Amino acid sequence: MKLLVALLLFANIAWYAWTQWFGGRAPTPAATTRPAGPALVLAREAPPSAAPQAAAVRSAANCLSLGPFTDLTDAARAATLLRENELEPRQRTSEGIVWKGYWVALDGLPDRAAADGVIERLRRFGIGDAYAMPGDGNRITISLGLFSERQRALRRMDDVKALGLEPRVSERERSGTVYWIDVNVEPPATLPDAARLHGEGGRILRLEVKPCEPR
Repeated sequence: MKLLVALLLFANIAWYAWTQWFGGRAPTPAATTRPAGPALVLAREAPPSAAPQAAAVRSAANCLSLGPFTDLTDAARAATLLRENELEPRQRTSEGIVWKGYWVALDGLPDRAAADGVIERLRRFGIGDAYAMPGDGNRITISLGLFSERQRALRRMDDVKALGLEPRVSERERSGTVYWIDVNVEPPATLPDAARLHGEGGRILRLEVKPCEPR
């Protein structure tokens, strides 16, 4: 009996030692997991967020401004021609210098009576659009015509010189409100013939085609 009790006591001590030294050991901690960084994305897999900006750059590069138009009717007529070419014009206004044409004039008439005498000679010679206007100081200037083409202005000068007079030619400009038309011209679209964009009714225009102003 004493032997049995001793064996049981020994078995309990052995079991206790086993659980303390081997079974209760803390498990080896797992390796710390690093947070995942951003995944690599191939260029072909990138989201198309930059596409609208690229399209806007292309549109800006193909944007052209036509003008300046001094008359709203001329601007509207040009916009209609652009729409007929399947373009989408956008009208805007600005302040600018407007070219009026080549002006032929005779300066230095001493008074209105002298100017009237010259105008009468011009009319007999076939120049009926001459008229008197104030000049420098008390002098009188005679306007001999405003022309859109330099050659026509020079012909008028020669006609007046044939009467023994000395006219001059200069370019006339004025400042004021002008109208511009902005339009995107994406190939294969094209602008209509420039001659069709000019005004009607004898108005003189010198139209420009230039890149649109940055917004």
